[in-house]
Amino acid sequence: MVRPKPKSKRTPVRLRHKIEKASSAKQRKQRKLAKKNPEWRSRLKKDPGIPNLFPYKDRILHEIEEKRRAKEVEITRKRDEARARRRGDIVNGTDVEGEIVEGGEVMVPGAGQVDNEGDEMVLDDADDADEDETQNPMAALLASAKARSALYEDVEETNEEKRAVEANVIGPEISIAPLKAGSSRKAFDKVFKQVVDSADVVLYVLDARDPEGTRSKEVERMVTAAEAGQKRLILVLNKIDLIPRSALVAWMLHLRRSFPTLPLRASGPAANAQTFNHPHLTVQSTSSTLFKALKAFAHSRQLKRSVTVGVIGYPNVGKSSVINALTSRLGGSTSACPTGAEAGVTTSLREVKLDGKLKLLDSPGIVFPNSTADGSRSEEQARLVLLNAVPPKQIEDPVPAVSLLLRRLSQSQQMLDKLTKVYGLKPLLSLDGDPTMDFLTQVCRRRGRLGKGGVPNIHSAATTVITDWRDGRIQGWMDPPLDPAAAVASRDPAALASGNQDQKVIVTEWAKEFQLEGLFGDGQVDVQDEAMHN
Repeated sequence: MVRPKPKSKRTPVRLRHKIEKASSAKQRKQRKLAKKNPEWRSRLKKDPGIPNLFPYKDRILHEIEEKRRAKEVEITRKRDEARARRRGDIVNGTDVEGEIVEGGEVMVPGAGQVDNEGDEMVLDDADDADEDETQNPMAALLASAKARSALYEDVEETNEEKRAVEANVIGPEISIAPLKAGSSRKAFDKVFKQVVDSADVVLYVLDARDPEGTRSKEVERMVTAAEAGQKRLILVLNKIDLIPRSALVAWMLHLRRSFPTLPLRASGPAANAQTFNHPHLTVQSTSSTLFKALKAFAHSRQLKRSVTVGVIGYPNVGKSSVINALTSRLGGSTSACPTGAEAGVTTSLREVKLDGKLKLLDSPGIVFPNSTADGSRSEEQARLVLLNAVPPKQIEDPVPAVSLLLRRLSQSQQMLDKLTKVYGLKPLLSLDGDPTMDFLTQVCRRRGRLGKGGVPNIHSAATTVITDWRDGRIQGWMDPPLDPAAAVASRDPAALASGNQDQKVIVTEWAKEFQLEGLFGDGQVDVQDEAMHN
């Protein structure tokens, strides 16, 4: 029997060079993509830490913690000794450095002695020292002035340290510590109040698909009541390319009954998003109109300082995109503020200087109190998920949000047909009285979301639907509510005139300050057929 010749494990040089070239090409691509990423990353490699299987991990962590505490105690002790040394030198009117003894007491040479028991001994020449001070009154006066100056400097230094700890300011971010996902509601309310106090104009960014859902009457009252009504509020209707022209005109007419409102398309659509074509409402034209309105307000105020514009709104409504659209219009960076499809990208206040007269404040998204929201906690959570106010990783159960989406889309047969067309589904049926499960089951089969044994993964399918809704692949929008004033007008026109007169005056006066014109300003717009493009 002839044994087969053993196969060599050596690789040819050609193959080895091919692998090296592929590796270097991949590294070059990663470096290129890393340069385009606007998020800040440290160049230092992250410490992997101590492995959990290491037998002495608890002991080592305890030693590290003890060293850290000892270092903090040492720093505090040195700072106290330095302060005590300065106070002791100046109060005694001498330039000689004092000596520090245990307990933090300052001993100036020649001023006294301390015995082993710690009791201070009385000097024999105390009378001579009093005579020297009496003979040289200018020295005593100089020492008193130095003591007061040192006390003032010490108080100022302490206040600065407190402000630095509270502010935690790094780079362009101002006034607050970074807000993370686990921060409390009080911290976010503090950010909101800080933006309102610092801003002369507040841009309230709303999602065009559900403006009332991303709007809070309580916030509007707080802004208009600040500084005796000196603040100005503008409603910015963002993501207008996701709704048809008829809905856009209706929402503009509805919102302009309360405050000056401008439509805005802050950024381009996501991949495969189902958008509506508004030829005259592009990113450049809408951002230019908003910029001109802010410049007109700054010119009308004639302030010696720059006008501060605060941007507020729900998470993921496009606040940072609004600022990027304004800065890119002037030839600046298109990534002045980091943006992302998920909520929670902006975690702290960020100041962006637009020009010599305008300064923008970007703020993290805050879920404001909504007086129209009623129902159980699960329904409120589902509403927030559809508003993209909850990051995907924090969504515990996306199925209620899908149920709410189906209820909204089922009000219009056209939107429901477009939904089934996106996934290539048959008309929805009801399984045990629940059409949501039938819809998600069909999505699982069409998208391959099947587990072991062909069991549909409902959670994964629901997450896919929520993501498609967030990115605009699923078309849907809310119609403006019926104005109760219209019904009142039909019964009592005098009551309507008296009730809305004050609000009309406010909107008219503010619109003059911003010189709002065009872009549905007069409300006389012919509703044309919408052109869709993918």
